[in-house]
Amino acid sequence: MAFVTADVVENPGGELPFKVVFKQGETVLGEWPVETQAEGEEQIVEIIREAIADDDDEEEGEHDDGDDEDDKRRKRDD
Repeated sequence: MAFVTADVVENPGGELPFKVVFKQGETVLGEWPVETQAEGEEQIVEIIREAIADDDDEEEGEHDDGDDEDDKRRKRDD
């Protein structure tokens, strides 16, 4: 499997001056416009942090016997 990369690139002619681009190899997984390069970099870091936190939450849930509020909310949404 190819590495996943994330970059903030110039977006000439786009609705905003830059865009965040996530790629796996040459395949674009997702992209969206951002106002500044710094904003795009912050969003990339935040997405990675959230993914790690979500993964940690899932691992903790494997050992969890009770329903917490998030579990109850997920069941209602299903």
